[in-house]
Amino acid sequence: MRWRLPLGLLLLAFAVAPGAGAQDPVETNPCKLYRTALCPDLIMAPPDGLFVGRFPQGRLRLYATNHIINVGAGPLEIKGKRSGAREMKARQVIHRRGLKPIVTPDAGELYFKFVDSGRGSYWKYSHAARFELWSLDAEGKRDQMVRTGPKLNYCFRDLDRVRAYARHNRYYGGCSQVRGLPTDRLGVSPGWADVYPSTYPENWIDITGLKGCFSFIHRADPLGKIAEENENNNIGFRHVRLPPRRGSIAPRSCP
Repeated sequence: MRWRLPLGLLLLAFAVAPGAGAQDPVETNPCKLYRTALCPDLIMAPPDGLFVGRFPQGRLRLYATNHIINVGAGPLEIKGKRSGAREMKARQVIHRRGLKPIVTPDAGELYFKFVDSGRGSYWKYSHAARFELWSLDAEGKRDQMVRTGPKLNYCFRDLDRVRAYARHNRYYGGCSQVRGLPTDRLGVSPGWADVYPSTYPENWIDITGLKGCFSFIHRADPLGKIAEENENNNIGFRHVRLPPRRGSIAPRSCP
């Protein structure tokens, strides 16, 4: 992922990039360019609360609770500005020590997402995370992605305090249900998590017809739109054997 930065920041990127030249890639991630940047670092806890639901025509769904956790030095902060009937263009705010924040011009999109008839619709960040199921090779390593789940949109909020260093009070609250909102702000503070239980709508992946051991992955920021301290630790996973035994709703574990 390459972040589109204002011209002044790009010129600085060329100035500070060691050995930057016509043939060298230029670092554009503000988290790498500025020592003062207080960036987020999103990780996903391993899927938990797993159970299998059975449906007509033999359809099977594997449900799971998911946790998006910010373990970075700074908050994940997303600002949205209306760009359509149900859309907002998203920008990421990166705080800095004693300096003006950096605002990236393109951090994806907010979407006014319908959840269900009981909850209604909310402004959520699109493609915040993704459920994936991967086949395993003979050595137990991930081979190919075979399924993805429908859940992609998340509020981004301080729901559970999961690290001792986290501030005690929530800073980013629940997402708005006001459809006519012109702007919005979502976020996850350092040491906090946005959590959705296994029974929440769309928290599943279809496993119909699958047999054997698979790696069930929860991946944060699958499109790479969010600037982070570490771009290589965005997944949490659990190996599962499918389908579950007859009469059971719990998937078996794999080595």
